Amino acid sequence: MSRRSGKTPIGHPPITPKPAPALARKAVRGAPGIIARGRGTPRHAPARPGTPRRASAEARTSRPREPAPAPPNRPEGPCMTFQPVESYTRVRLSDVVSDQIKSLISAGKLLPGQKLPTERELAAQLNVSRPSLREALVRLEADGFIGSVGRGGFVVSDITAPVVSSPLADLLLQNPEASHDVLELRHGLETISTAYAAERATPGDLAKIKEAFDTLAGHSLKHEPGRLAEVDANFHLAIADATHNVALIHVMHGIHGLLQESMHKSHRLVNHADAMERALLEQHTEIYEAIAAKDPERARAAAERHLRYVRALYEQAA
Repeated sequence: MSRRSGKTPIGHPPITPKPAPALARKAVRGAPGIIARGRGTPRHAPARPGTPRRASAEARTSRPREPAPAPPNRPEGPCMTFQPVESYTRVRLSDVVSDQIKSLISAGKLLPGQKLPTERELAAQLNVSRPSLREALVRLEADGFIGSVGRGGFVVSDITAPVVSSPLADLLLQNPEASHDVLELRHGLETISTAYAAERATPGDLAKIKEAFDTLAGHSLKHEPGRLAEVDANFHLAIADATHNVALIHVMHGIHGLLQESMHKSHRLVNHADAMERALLEQHTEIYEAIAAKDPERARAAAERHLRYVRALYEQAA
């Protein structure tokens, strides 16, 4: 169309002007809150209806944390007394672990000869890393509180054994007459152990004593003095464990070698006489039944009768 005449040239359609393209609603990079919708747009655009606004960084950081869920109950070890260890800034975890194990030994909750849980189980119960646990176990072994058995296993040591049993065992070898002194020692320890066990034994203690007694009864007529002395000593150690007297328990376990040697001599003096072995078995039966009946006086009397009989065997052989 000619600007002057305002007429459209022949053969050409009318030209319609196109609208300008709209600006994209895109946030300008590097300018938070500014939207390219033209000048005058507010810095923070209002939220759409129904859309929750995000909390500010200050509000998010000041929000109180929810308490962590309680850890699941872990299977407990044989003694069922280990407690999770807390971290301290100025105390090494290995020191805390070793102190806890020593406390359990001194309290009589870990007995001589008792096996500790595996390294993996113990680390889980104590809630410590295995390197920290290993460091504690190495120190306890070096100090004589535990001993290694098998592949990576540990048992509670007889703390008094190196101090008490070894020198007295040497004394017995040099002077056979000292065996009478050991018998007097047995009289004092075994009578009081039997009475305390009858008074304090738990159902678990009674089950262990019965197991040891059944083993002793099963070997009484097999004419094996060495094996019989071993199971005889184990029966009396099970009784000592039932006293729950830590000092008495460790002393009895510490002189285990002396007890076994003394009992070995007693069974040798019987010289395969079935009548005498039956008499010894009857005496042990009286001791066990008195403990099971929770009768301390009866248990003490049964132990005294048994040791008087053993003393008579010694005197006959002298």
